[in-house]
Amino acid sequence: MKAIKLCITGLFRGIEVIIEHKTVKKIRLKVFPDGVVKLTAPLGVPDEWINDYLNCKTKWIEKSLNYFKDTKANESETTIHSGVSTRILGRQIRIIVNDAKIYKIEKKEDYVYIQSPVTGDKQALQRQLERWWQKQCKSYFLMAIDRLYPIIYKHGIDKPKLQVRKMKTLWGSCSKKQSKINLNYYLYEAPPPCIDYVILHELTHFLYPRHNKDFYEFLTVHMPDWKERKRILDHDIVKGLRY
Repeated sequence: MKAIKLCITGLFRGIEVIIEHKTVKKIRLKVFPDGVVKLTAPLGVPDEWINDYLNCKTKWIEKSLNYFKDTKANESETTIHSGVSTRILGRQIRIIVNDAKIYKIEKKEDYVYIQSPVTGDKQALQRQLERWWQKQCKSYFLMAIDRLYPIIYKHGIDKPKLQVRKMKTLWGSCSKKQSKINLNYYLYEAPPPCIDYVILHELTHFLYPRHNKDFYEFLTVHMPDWKERKRILDHDIVKGLRY
């Protein structure tokens, strides 16, 4: 039987809310960094109940929207040139651009040195940095997966493949059918403990597909401080993400 989805976009106190009805057990309310507010409700929940629920959540919605609005003023500069900074593994890193006959990027301590014969071409510099970033973050994520995989290996789960891509609303996702984990390109900005949390979260889904009691008990046993790691990701690392 196919799930029935009904999406309604309405205004709630001047805030646009996307309401989706589908086969879930609980109400889910999310506010995304781009200002989208989405509520997912079980099939059959009446509009009156949803309206009352939103009334109870008004302050939380407004607080979340204001938070993301405020953080936009602190977003990192995206034009690549000497002096601009970024974050790698939770540390602030300064970018230095130098003229050269070759294309090369090196990271030394708190600096990333970009060598390029076309330093005046900002788009070319951006593409060069993104290629390097993709390679670096994938290598790091693979090492982290290798380190955490034994936790689920003993349960007979094959090691999943990795795909790194830019995602707007998720730090990670997984497909048990394809035996694959997707990790956000920008997750490489986060401190290592936060990256470990996302990876273990996705690995745990290969044992427990839903966010149920068993899922969270397993996660807590193997990472007791996962809530704090998640808080850092959702409230600190989201600042400056170049969505």
